[in-house]
Parts: sequence; structure tokens; C-alpha cells
Amino acid sequence: MMKKLFFVLPIASVMLVSCGESTANDALDGALTESGDIDAAVVSFADGGATDGEQYFSGVLAEVVEVDVKLREVKELDEMDATEEEIKTVLDDAIQMIKDARTAMDLYSDKSWPKRSELHDITLEWFAVVEALMNDYLYDLAEPMSRPDDTWTDEEIAFYEQYSEAYEGFYEVDERWVNFQHEYAAANGFELSGTIDEESMVNEEVSNMSH
Repeated sequence: MMKKLFFVLPIASVMLVSCGESTANDALDGALTESGDIDAAVVSFADGGATDGEQYFSGVLAEVVEVDVKLREVKELDEMDATEEEIKTVLDDAIQMIKDARTAMDLYSDKSWPKRSELHDITLEWFAVVEALMNDYLYDLAEPMSRPDDTWTDEEIAFYEQYSEAYEGFYEVDERWVNFQHEYAAANGFELSGTIDEESMVNEEVSNMSH
């Protein structure tokens, strides 16, 4: 008996990058199209570098992408039958990223940029759903995921199916987050353009692992 669930990855991959006309050279200005851009934006955002609504969006977007890549990475490692330790390391990294993102977002809680509080709240909801998937399911699934599917017990498969049901909640909040970015951009007077290639970021992370 094998796992019957094959995820269609969430639509976070269509998260867009802002393309406003910024004059500064801060990491929160310009497109976030590569992993280096994402990393730099996260660092700047955590240092309080966002000075307007557009830069705030870039910072939040970078934080969300960083965690989403880790979630996708777990799926890839499952398919590769990576070690339990490797899978749990990715989960540990993601949990710490979520913690750091919440702390960074709190730096801007007094800002009055249009719809900032709404973006703040839906992003916290997004983080909470991802965190719950990891704590409630993925840590326990790390060991089974390290083995071929045909070695899974009926109990492990049943638990994986429970995970798949819980994952539906992630699809729902992820879709709302993606849709809200257009509303936020319009309210703050900037445009969204292009997509973020999370798949290449996942491949980059996985390729750096030795098996």
C-alpha cells in the first residue's frame, strides 16, 4: 500500500514582486526574483529597513517566500527519501524563520500605511497554518518520509492522509494571501509584476544537500 496523496503545490508561486520606482539601493527596493534577493530583503526588513508601504510589502513577501520554499523543500525531500535528520533540519529552519518573521513584523506595528494591519494579520494567519502543519504532522512524518512509500504502514498512510486534509486549510489561507497582495498594492500606489520562481529556489536548496 502506498501513499495516495499527490499535492498540487499551492499557488504561492504566483506571488508577485513590486516594481515601484525607488531611488534608494536598499534590499527592499526592486524585484525579489532570486534567493539572494530574498535573503537580503529578510535581513533588511528585520533591521527595520522598510520606510514605506511598498518596502513593507517586499519585506513581508520575502519572509513568506522564505518559509514557503522550506515547505516545498519538505515535499521534495519526501520524494527523494532524504534522511529523517535532513527533513527535520528543514522543519527546524522553517519554524525559526516564522519566529523571526513575527518579530520583524512587530517592528512596524505602529505604521499607518494603508492596509498594513490587514497584511500583518493575514500573514500571521498564514504563518500559523504552516507552523501547525509542521508541528502537528511533518515532524512525526519525517521518519516515514525517509523511507520508500511501499514501506509505509497503514497507520502511517492514514496519518499522512490526515495531514493532507489539514493541508487544505493551507490552500485556503494561501489563496487569500496571494489575492490580497493586489488589494494592498493598489492601496499603497505601486504595481505588481512578474512571478517568483520558488521551484528553482527549492532545487538550489536540495542540490546543496549530500545524500
